Amino acid sequence: MKPKIVMHTCISLDGRVLGYDDFGVYHYYTVADRFKSDAVLFGSKTVENAAKEYPPETEKDFAKPAVLPDDPRPLWVIPDSRGKLRNLHVFRNTEYCRDIVVLVSKTTPDDYLEYLLEREYDFITAGDDHVDYEKAFEFLYKRYGCRTMRTDSGGILTNILLEKGLIDVVSLVVSPSLAGADIPTVFGTLKPDEKIRLELLQSEVLEGGYLSVIYEVKK
Repeated sequence: MKPKIVMHTCISLDGRVLGYDDFGVYHYYTVADRFKSDAVLFGSKTVENAAKEYPPETEKDFAKPAVLPDDPRPLWVIPDSRGKLRNLHVFRNTEYCRDIVVLVSKTTPDDYLEYLLEREYDFITAGDDHVDYEKAFEFLYKRYGCRTMRTDSGGILTNILLEKGLIDVVSLVVSPSLAGADIPTVFGTLKPDEKIRLELLQSEVLEGGYLSVIYEVKK
């Protein structure tokens, strides 16, 4: 068993990953909250680019945060099989997650695993060279009770998951704007073996001319 995986993103009308305003950010999180996710999956590039400059670690960053059993905040799940991320404390210290779980593979450098152990980050080893997402998601389901997981990624990670048939729901908040060709498209790297068919579950016009559309991925 694996969690229900919801791909959720905000795009321009021409499918670009940027080009929306503060209304778009507001609507993105408003719709995201409706999924009541147990975990949020971030791409490593998203995490890397979000905190290029960050404060140094302090003593408290080397200990797992104290969390009450009924803490409603989601886990944040981050794949990093190459062991590049050293800014995890920035995100662990936010008020929006209860802790971070890192997905690694059998070839993840030992010094990075040591980095995680020293700071008491949980990590899941799944896959040989790259993360085996299907196995990792099964572990999240069994070990952490994760039943619904939402993605927060620029597109590369979610396209991999779509190609592997691991996405169950596609949720798009569409901005009334055309961003232009200089900005990547959310599905620009998608190369499925066959057409991915969707069934419309819900559509809603939001304030400011935005549109929320939610589709079920037909298996």
